[in-house]
Amino acid sequence: MIKGITVLVCTYNGASRLAKTIQHLALQTVTAKIQWELIVVDNASKDDSALVAQREWDKYNLPNVPFTILSELRPGKSYALDLGAANAKFEYLLICDDDNWLSPDYLEKVYEILDNRPEVGAVGGQGIAVCDLPALPDWFAEYEEGYACGKPAKQSGLVTDKGYLWGAGLGTRTALYLKMYAGFPSLLTGRLGKQLTAGEDAEYCKRLILAGYQLYYDEQLSFEHYMPENRLQSEYRVQLFNGFKESNQILRRYDLANTLKQKCEKHLLTKIRLLLVTPFRLLFTSSTEKKEKAADTLIFLSPIDIGKNSVMLKIKTFYQGIRR
Repeated sequence: MIKGITVLVCTYNGASRLAKTIQHLALQTVTAKIQWELIVVDNASKDDSALVAQREWDKYNLPNVPFTILSELRPGKSYALDLGAANAKFEYLLICDDDNWLSPDYLEKVYEILDNRPEVGAVGGQGIAVCDLPALPDWFAEYEEGYACGKPAKQSGLVTDKGYLWGAGLGTRTALYLKMYAGFPSLLTGRLGKQLTAGEDAEYCKRLILAGYQLYYDEQLSFEHYMPENRLQSEYRVQLFNGFKESNQILRRYDLANTLKQKCEKHLLTKIRLLLVTPFRLLFTSSTEKKEKAADTLIFLSPIDIGKNSVMLKIKTFYQGIRR
């Protein structure tokens, strides 16, 4: 692919949010040697998101930065991301949500990290919550991680063991993103209109780890994450975190798959031992959670495909596919 970076903004009914997001992108301080473009994907919006995006971009007169608006009619952020990535012309990809205000050097720093660290599959930064209210609610600090705010780690460096980065402001490699979903659709679709389903960003990170790539956090990468008043209501918070509970059922199976990969990939005796012992754990444990873990372990390690239509079988199929 062409050397450079594609910024991808997916939006659903984002007319009220897009202007400031695009302003921060247009004002990026990118050196002339780095080519970049902006793609906005309108994900089944019912408002004039596309019109607002075009009108705002036109204010900044950046003829050397291609600007494209695409339309994805299927609700679900993962569909919008797929469409945007498939149309990206540059080697690197930066996912910017329609309520993210990136710091002026964000694009250039993401580019440099990915260009200098080939082992890194994704890089991310820290989110700073901003809102129109006089102050954030007292409870927000306790729940900020669910809003992709705060620092994913105490300091810059590899965070592969943590297992994820914020999807907001996530930088990755375009070809790698396409590879992670080629023939293996996301099990988590992301936001579906007003439904607060979530986790497609964490799933991507866990797929990268399963494929052998590292995650990197840089504390110099920062963005303001705008919170409209309705997202700071307790009712919204409860709905948001209920969505996480559903997605975690899938994400924890990715974690188990990664653990089993590390234990067994280079240690055949460990794999044989687990295949012999786990059926007894499945039969004799009374814990539902332990039974599910034992069943998932057998599905992932079995030399034949068992567990038809199960989440773990789909994860195993993905893992086998990327190893070929």
